[in-house]
Amino acid sequence: MSKPNTEATGKPTPIAGCIIFIVILGMVFFLAGIGWYSYRENKAAIISISELEKDAPVLASTADTAATTALDNKIDTFSNAVRAGKRTEVTFNVEEMNLAIARYPKLKAFRDTLSVTEITKTSIISDISFPVRAGFDGIRYVNATMTVDPIIAMGSVFPIVTDITPDNGNPVPEKYTKELPTFLFSEYRKDEELAEVFNKLSKVTLTNGSITILSDPKMPIEGAIPENVDSETDRAFALFGLMVFMLVTTVIFLLWVKKRKQTAAE
Repeated sequence: MSKPNTEATGKPTPIAGCIIFIVILGMVFFLAGIGWYSYRENKAAIISISELEKDAPVLASTADTAATTALDNKIDTFSNAVRAGKRTEVTFNVEEMNLAIARYPKLKAFRDTLSVTEITKTSIISDISFPVRAGFDGIRYVNATMTVDPIIAMGSVFPIVTDITPDNGNPVPEKYTKELPTFLFSEYRKDEELAEVFNKLSKVTLTNGSITILSDPKMPIEGAIPENVDSETDRAFALFGLMVFMLVTTVIFLLWVKKRKQTAAE
């Protein structure tokens, strides 16, 4: 006597259920494998360019009241002119940039991590000591020299990191160099208190020893934030999409099993 065709009658078929389960399980192992590989790869790279001890950069002293007052007046004059819609510019030398980091609360995050050492006609060179985490092994520090080429993007000064040379001499993976600009300055562009000034800049010019920033309402806002700095974000969204797809597929499978059981009971 022949067995009933369970596919035709709508009753549960173990083979179909097993196939769906195997597909979902395969996706889980696939994503887990990608995650583990990325973890091992990133951990090894971070350890190779970092050290256990922090080499804190040296900043200017805020004890010189004449210097701090002059810097305050310079920034206030520039900020007020920008808010008023006037064409204006401001110039900072190395000492003033380091004094700004040491003095202003908005730059507090950089006080133990970055110090400008030189400004050339093309770049700003700094000593850095950024904290990083190598997996679950605790905090380490990238003690290095960083070279930045500032540009104007979307009305803001945006740093293009062209080189990072760790003190231990090991090469820095390119993807980390691309990520740093967004990591360092993206929050400043979103800061509502700074937006009136920070997002209305038109041109940045470097000379030996100084940086000049121009704000001109008549100049069009040029450029967008370079796409390559968002590559890691794009990959993160892609991975997130895979995880969402896996979750949705799992839910569909569970609903299918529940419906089949209800059908079988009837």
